[in-house]
Amino acid sequence: MQTILDKIQLKYHTLSKTEKKIANYVMTHNQELLNIHIKELAKQIEVSDAAITRFCKKIGAANFVEFKILLRDAVKETSTAHNAITSVNSIYESVIQSTNSLTKMETYQEAINWILKANKVHVFGLGSSGLSGEELKFRLSRMGLNINAYVDSHSMIIASSILTSKDVVIAISSSGQTKEILEAIELAKRKKASVISITNYSETPLTKNSDLALYTSSINRYQALGFLNSQLSILYSLDILSMLLAENETYMKAYQETLHALDEYKKI
Repeated sequence: MQTILDKIQLKYHTLSKTEKKIANYVMTHNQELLNIHIKELAKQIEVSDAAITRFCKKIGAANFVEFKILLRDAVKETSTAHNAITSVNSIYESVIQSTNSLTKMETYQEAINWILKANKVHVFGLGSSGLSGEELKFRLSRMGLNINAYVDSHSMIIASSILTSKDVVIAISSSGQTKEILEAIELAKRKKASVISITNYSETPLTKNSDLALYTSSINRYQALGFLNSQLSILYSLDILSMLLAENETYMKAYQETLHALDEYKKI
């Protein structure tokens, strides 16, 4: 079940500039808001009471009181002990639970069906998302799938220009607004390829050009607590896709054969 924080994340790019200002404050100070009055919050953020009320309604709460009730349900009590292991464990659990609520298993299974039927799978990603794309390529190629990853704008455009309706593109972008990814996806769509996006937000240029979207939890709400892997939830989604593929005997056999080959290579 999606929490109010998950709904804020998904709808973030549909919010006005003022509403985004409220959302940013809520995501980073959520525990401080459980007992706050609307006028006090408005003063802290420097917005009007009416703006906060509009924000609450846009994310599915009838009013500010209901918003605080939903927020209380979403916020976990954190440990007062200064224990890095406990803190990181709590954050990881929260990110995983949030990601599970954002994308149903049926959607992952549909993505797998598309991947298995594809003539070739093309993974697009830049920066950290590009590293995640390379990881997915490494895993799936060891299962015998025809897959490649492209981590710069030129290679993505070149790959997109020769796609066909039998190809599948997996576009990885946390924001869903990466210019280079969007340009490559637009070309891929003109070539009739199917597009699966892995992203944090709905109703973005990326999801609007995607045939299927796997939503993942944004790590932004936890950044104030310290350095965290921005790709955590995306890698978790890739783990799910990999596990589903591993259920196929043919692909699991291919993976075992690659392990055997590597073991033999080490003996040389």
